[in-house]
Order: sequence, then C-alpha cells, then structure tokens
Amino acid sequence: MSLLGVLSASLFVLFVYLGFWGPLPSATELSSLKQAKVSLVYAQEGELIGSFYSVNRDPISFQDLPEHLVQALVATEDERFFEHDGVDPRSLVRVLIKTILMGDRSAGGGSTLTQQLVKNLYGRPDYGKLTMPVNKVREIILARRLEAVFSKTQILELYFNTVSFSENTYGISAGSRRFFSKEPAQLNLEEGAVLVGLLQANTSFNPRLNPERSQRRRNLVFYQMFRNDFLSQEELDSLRGLPLVIAYQNLAQQGPAPYFVAQVQRQIDKVLSGKLKENGEPWDYRNDGLKIYTSLDFSKQAALENAFQNHLRQWQRYFEQHWKNKEPWESQPSFFDRQVQRLPHYQYLASQGLSDDQIMAKLGESRSMELYHPDGPRVAEYSALDSLTHYLKLLRGASVLLNPQNGAVEAWIGGPDHNYLPFDAAASGHSMASTVKPFVIAAALEAGYSPCDYQSAERITYEQYDNWQPRNYDDKYEGAYSMAAILKKSINTATVAWYMEIGGASLRNLVAKLGIDGSWTEGPTASLGSSSVSPLNLAAAYACFANQGEQVSPYFIERIEGPNGELLYHHEQTRAKRIITAETARLVNSMLQGVTAEGTARRLVGPYGADFPWAAKTGTSQNYSDAWLVAYAPDLVSVTWMGGVNPLIRFRTGALGSGSTMALPVFGNYLKAFGNAQNRPDWPELSEEDLANLDCPDLKDPNLIEKLRILLGSDEDESPAEKEAMKRNSQDLPWWKRIFRKDTN
Repeated sequence: MSLLGVLSASLFVLFVYLGFWGPLPSATELSSLKQAKVSLVYAQEGELIGSFYSVNRDPISFQDLPEHLVQALVATEDERFFEHDGVDPRSLVRVLIKTILMGDRSAGGGSTLTQQLVKNLYGRPDYGKLTMPVNKVREIILARRLEAVFSKTQILELYFNTVSFSENTYGISAGSRRFFSKEPAQLNLEEGAVLVGLLQANTSFNPRLNPERSQRRRNLVFYQMFRNDFLSQEELDSLRGLPLVIAYQNLAQQGPAPYFVAQVQRQIDKVLSGKLKENGEPWDYRNDGLKIYTSLDFSKQAALENAFQNHLRQWQRYFEQHWKNKEPWESQPSFFDRQVQRLPHYQYLASQGLSDDQIMAKLGESRSMELYHPDGPRVAEYSALDSLTHYLKLLRGASVLLNPQNGAVEAWIGGPDHNYLPFDAAASGHSMASTVKPFVIAAALEAGYSPCDYQSAERITYEQYDNWQPRNYDDKYEGAYSMAAILKKSINTATVAWYMEIGGASLRNLVAKLGIDGSWTEGPTASLGSSSVSPLNLAAAYACFANQGEQVSPYFIERIEGPNGELLYHHEQTRAKRIITAETARLVNSMLQGVTAEGTARRLVGPYGADFPWAAKTGTSQNYSDAWLVAYAPDLVSVTWMGGVNPLIRFRTGALGSGSTMALPVFGNYLKAFGNAQNRPDWPELSEEDLANLDCPDLKDPNLIEKLRILLGSDEDESPAEKEAMKRNSQDLPWWKRIFRKDTN
C-alpha cells in the first residue's frame, strides 16, 4: 500500500512537471522576470505626494534593505533559508503526507520563502479538488528552478518586492510608506518586525485595523529573532515592552494634494505622447516606475489646505444653523426628486421593473454607513435617501495658487475630501459674478478710455434686452463713478454702462484671448458675471494682469524621468503672448489694489493683516449661490470659490454668503499662516502718465458739478438772465451752502 502511494505520488509530480495542468515557466523565462513598478509623484522640493500603479509596488534593491528586516523575515518565515535549495525537506515530508496524501489542508503549507515567492509571482490557479496539491507541486518545481537562476540575496530581493502588505499594497517600499511614511532603509527594528508579522495574515495583523493583534504578532517576530540568535535576551525584553506606533499614510485617499495628483494623472498621457521605450512600446505610467516631478509647492499646499478646511468646518456649521430643519431646496422639491432619479441604485432598481413607490421604499431602508462631514465622519444608520440629503447639503469649495511669472500651479484644492467627493471644483465652471468686472474695465482701457472717465450709477431699463434692469448690491443709484470706484464698490449699473459703451464684442474678444470662452453668455448680463469659469482659468486670466499684460499658461508637470533616471519630458516655457498693453495691466493692478485698501476686499488688511498691497476682486453671484475671492501680487495669483453643488444650496444673506465673507477668509487665513512671511517683488512703478490717469475722485455728483459750474459762470446753456438770478439767490448764503444747497424749483 505504501509502495502504491509512493508510485501514485511520483506519477502525480511527473504529470505536474510535464504540464498536464498548464505549462511551467522555464529557467530562461524565470531569469527575465519583470515586475510592474509604481510611478511616484513629487512636489517641487522632492516631497512625495502621490503614486500611480496597476499594482502598488515599487521595487528596491537588496542593498536598500536594513539587515534587521532580513533577519526578521528569515527567522519568522524560513529559518533554514540559507541552507536549502528552494525546498525544505522537513517541511516537504509534512506537506506530502498530510496535505497531498491525506488531504488535510489545515496541516500547514510549510513553504519556504522561495516557494512563497513563486506564489507571489504566479498566484494559485483553481484546479478544483486538486487545487492545493497541484499548486504545491508547481511551487516546489519552480522554487528549485528559481534557486538555480538567482542567488539567495536576489531571491530575498524579489520576495520583498512582491509580497502583499494588505490594502492593495505590494512590496516593502509600498508597505513601509503606507504604515510608517518612510522608505525601507529608514525603518527601525520594531517597525520592520510589524511589517514582517503582517505577512502571515495581512488583514488580521494589519496595525491600523487590529493594533493589539499586530503588537502580539510583532512580539512573536522578536521572539523568533531571539531563537535564531539575532537578538539577545536583554534586547528581546526591551523590545517587547515598546508600544505599537504607526504613521499611516494612504496617498491614494489621504495624500497632501489628491485633487492635484488627479489633475497630473490627466496630463501624463498628453505630455508623454509620442515618446517610446527602447523596445518601441509607449511608456505606461501605471507600470513603468516613472518619477513625475510637479509644480506643486508643498508648503503652500499645506498652508492653503489647512486654511480651507478650517474655514469649511466653520461655514458648514453656519450653514446648518442657517437652514435649521429646513431643506435649501424646499421651494423647488422637484430638485431633490431629480437627484434621487440620478442615483445609480435608483436606476438599477428601475431597470428591474420596480415601481417608483417600491424603489423609494428600498432607498429608504437604513443600514450602518459612514458619511463624510467637515467636522469628522458621521457613522450611524442611514438610508440612501439620508445619504443623498446629507451630501447635497454640504458646502463645496476650491482654491488655486498660480505663479503668474511662469504658470506653475503651486497649490490646488478641488474640494473638501477627494476620497468621498472626487468631483474637482477647481477645474469646473461656476458663475463668474463680479470677478468679470476687471475685464470690462480692461476692455474699456484697451479701447482708449481713461480711468477718470465716469459712468453713471443710475438704474436703467434695457428694453432691447427684454426690459432687463440691473441692480446694485446696496440699491443706491446716484452719482457717476470712476473706473477705480466701480471696482472698489462693485457698482453693477456703472459696469453695464461700460459694457454698452464699448460693445459686447470687445469684452468677448478679450476674455477669449484670456482663455475664458467655453461658456460665455451673450448680452449685458455677461458684464455682471453670468458666464461660467473654472477657478483655474480665472487664475490664468488674472495672471495676465500680474504678468504685465502677457499671457500665462498654467501647467502641473515640471519633468518626468524614466526608471533609470532618463529624462522623458521637461516643461519648456514658451514665449509669452501679449494680450493687453503693459499700461492697461498697470492701471488695472493699481485700481484693484484699491479694492484691498478700501473696497470689498479690505478685510485682507484688517482681520488678516496683509502686509502687501494685494490687488483683489470679490464676487457674489445672484442669490449668493457663488462666492469668489481673487487676490494677486506680481508673483502669486490666488482664486477661491465657495458654493454648493447647485445654486439652491446657498446662504440667503450677504453676511454669510458674499465673496468677502464666504471666500475671502480662505486666502486671508493662508496669508496669516504662510503668505505674509514671504518677501514679494514690488509692483512695477507707475509712470507719471499712469499717476495722472488715476488722479481723480471716485464719485462725481452731477448735481454738485452743475452747481459749481453755475457759480463759476461756466454754464453756456443758460441765458444771462437765468445766470444772474441764480447769483442773486446765492449772494446772501455762505459759500458752502451755495455749493451744497438744494434747488427749490
């Protein structure tokens, strides 16, 4: 019977060797093993901010592995690794008898590190009832072949680069970054022991999910190292008492700039187009181990992110208090109904033939769920309808920092949390509101008008545009305003007057040159911001002012290197194209500095202590649906937008929903934490002609000027008798009353 068993086992091994269950890789094929490599994304100064991969793996060489890590692995997983040739005879006997002949899968595998490597490389295909014995024999055969092709250190290198550390993370580099935020060479002994302990069951011993189990497993690794003379008794006792400390970092979900990294990913194929590897194949950033260096300034990103998140938390509380138990869409209940019908689960249930009532009943069923909130995750029993309501009522926002001198995108926030809300508001269009007004003024200057040319603030009905009648924020319509005053006080009626003066084509042509043309609306409402623009495009348009009238093209990627350091791409500055004259840019810059000094953005100077004359423009769309703040200097353009997923998701008062209250604090807090400490280049000096062009009062009262002209005898339209009567009536009054008195006739 035993002879028959041995013969059967021998035949079984022979059949596996001959490929009855699929061909086995030859020694030649094994020697040319190639692993997919993760591509890493870096900020300007080399800080790691993200990665791209089909398998999260970043191979390293054996020389980069700390000695204690190798010792921990060998002591725990394969004590006789350096003595066997890929198969451990003691373990093999147990496997042949218990696992293969007796079919006891609980008897343990007894695999060597080399056999485990085979499993890491080729997996374990399903062969039905023979799955375990076939795979074990395959692994034994291939382990012997690997040992014939590779040295022991090369096998250890391959092992460390292929083993799973859970959470779709493969290889020691990825595992080390995930759980300890450092490279393998920087791991200390206890950190290395945690990672080695994780290998046996990488969910059960995951230090983030199960810290107590992970610590017990780590201490067992210490004991195994002691048994194999890698640790002394004193070292063992000391190490066992250490607490478990991790520095978890999941760049795919919690990186410092996930929305920015997503934008980089969209750019890679474009910049690598036409660039081929030596074998003629195109580069694959998910598998080829590229190094992608970006325009992101890590410090600016961190400061802006912190300012944004703190502001969002506070304003979300205000928003919830503002609406209390009411829904922002209560005046339009059909809005919520449409959102429900867009849910993938609704559409799936509808495809199954369920009625609307049945679908709503299903969507109303509660289950344990984690929902994002700026104040922290909300974990409770929620239905799909609860979840939808919750997310619709969350405020959104975006903020971009752009270098106007070269177009580098230095910081980028596309939303509250990329893991929960991946929609990127920094690259999406929102109603421009008053941020369009500097372009109206610039178009007028380009047409030959002067900053001291006035426009009336009177309220006019434009019959040719369906009797449209623009209104001012403060409902005041008296006097005539200079260009600077129009920008400082954001006077709508006077802005529309300029639009009518210069013609809609002039404004449309200018904004098209600046890159704002994708959703431009026609008619005078365009001068008040009825068109949509993304924060990125708006930043690039304002950068033209900061760059003295020359075009600025934003970019994200500085350079890309291949796995061996070869340069595959480098961003090259193109010759800037002039869009407006340098004089127009200087004049607009000066007028917008007035917005910060005494206009709608003056809070930058007061509460936030701006120590530089920032040019700025706030914007508030109709019904407070969109809030904007644009602020810029010669070396930086900042654009912040705040709002909701729909114009209905809004505040109902300017005290909370205007650009100066809802958007400005993001940049203001950024300045307090980071920006005010920087040395900025000064604005270009204004010429005498510039100063003369700007030298005029903000407001011109037509009634006042009329009286002055009469008193000075300069009114050529009145008869001598009328002039004399006016003078006689004024002779008995003090001079100031003569000027400011009201006419009675």
